[in-house]
Amino acid sequence: MTRKPGFDLAAELAKPGFTPGARDAGGLVELVAGADETAATRAAPALASLKEVGRRAISERIDALADDGAKARLVGVLGLLARADDAEARALVLARMHDPAVRVRRAAASALGKLGGDDARAALLARWDASDVTADERRVLAEALGKVGGGDALARLRALDARDDAELARRRDRALLMADRSAQRDEDSQVIGDVPPPSPVKLRLGCRAGLADMLVEELAAAGIAAKALVDNEAELELARPLSALFTSHLWASVAVRMPLPAPSGDDDLAATLVRAITAPAMRALLRAWTRGPIRWRLGFASGHKRSVVWRVARDVTAAAPELVNDPTATTWDILVDDSARTLDLVPRRLHDPRFAWRVAEVPAASHPSVAAALVRVAGVRADDRVWDPFCGSAMELVERARCGPARRLVGSDVDDAALAAARANAAAAGVAIELVKGDARSYAPGEVDLAITNPPLGSRVHVDAAALLVEAVPNIAKQLAPGGRLVWITPAFRKTTPACERAGLSRTRSLPVDLGGVRGHLECWERRR
Repeated sequence: MTRKPGFDLAAELAKPGFTPGARDAGGLVELVAGADETAATRAAPALASLKEVGRRAISERIDALADDGAKARLVGVLGLLARADDAEARALVLARMHDPAVRVRRAAASALGKLGGDDARAALLARWDASDVTADERRVLAEALGKVGGGDALARLRALDARDDAELARRRDRALLMADRSAQRDEDSQVIGDVPPPSPVKLRLGCRAGLADMLVEELAAAGIAAKALVDNEAELELARPLSALFTSHLWASVAVRMPLPAPSGDDDLAATLVRAITAPAMRALLRAWTRGPIRWRLGFASGHKRSVVWRVARDVTAAAPELVNDPTATTWDILVDDSARTLDLVPRRLHDPRFAWRVAEVPAASHPSVAAALVRVAGVRADDRVWDPFCGSAMELVERARCGPARRLVGSDVDDAALAAARANAAAAGVAIELVKGDARSYAPGEVDLAITNPPLGSRVHVDAAALLVEAVPNIAKQLAPGGRLVWITPAFRKTTPACERAGLSRTRSLPVDLGGVRGHLECWERRR
């Protein structure tokens, strides 16, 4: 298509719907090399998106440019191409490590740090050892070596004397953190679930909103005293291994809650966090509950606070070398709420066997803890004949089977993909479930004692759930034996309640729940005898 007179490539790049083509390669090169920073920033990824065409356009133009800054920006684009597995672009970046211009070499070093690999490391080390490295180039090289890691890189960084250059010292310390964490990633790290803590710890268990009281009841049945704090959180003190919590199926998250110490003297937030993380009790707990390197990362309830994160990582590493700051492969999250003065230690690599059978999902499938709540409300009776009329991936039926024997388990759904997922989950759980393609509004499984279901809800399914339930209730009620129960979640109880009552059902329990943005009521109905 012929372009209109006056076509402005820079202006077009600012439009979301514009996609550059091969004929724009030369123009994009000029924009990247030009003085307009905004246009250059937009043009760089657009040029990289042209792949080989973009690379050729850069190669044809870069050596003719007189401005070192323009060359450096084009080297940055070559780095983007190399990260997309363009081997020739990678070779061009490596070659620019020998460019006579410092600015171009800095751009190449920065790109190689992001690329990694033995050839990148060798090129960076060779330049590090050169006799004409400038101070600003040394800073970029230090950062790049930290990213590529390796024993030689660590040795160079550790030997660096940066007392006269505060910025170089900062980058060296940051690079050492990155290189150290990379060096230890080959060793597995896991949270240990079968060892008691060195001393009792205070835990917070998170659950779906509305289920906290039920969670406390479930824990009490397992001999664990807890109290509900809000409708989605319970608190307890634990002197037993974390695995003691696996008898409860209603919690979805766990954290060790610790108070954030009061500032001491002139301490700021970073210094206070370093004291908290390196305190003897924290280190003892992390040692007792971690197998392999103790990897951790820091986060905040609000904001990123990147400068605080790096200061804490540096100072914790200096004070407690066994604690490896590794945001990418962390074993523990340390989450700070500085306004509430709390610190939560969250296990990230804890083997949780409760729902290991969940190997397949479908859109809007229940979270296993929600399925567990439905089963708890329904109760477990050995002679129950159980039907899920909207079985989806069979979360409720598997959970029911794992909680105790039943005379029969049957699930029906209209979606073949859902039934395939249900079969996979049932097989992984080792439970026998009859799975049938059938519409809840008409399918008749035979007389059942319990109909249990979390029907399709939420934005991932395009269905009027309330209307569907109203239409399905007469058939569901018809399948129930006298005294049989319907346990479900309805998103519109004002609409479904009249339908249940017309079908001869009486409500025995109702509690509001939040399924991650979808509000509903978990209800139990019984068929009048």
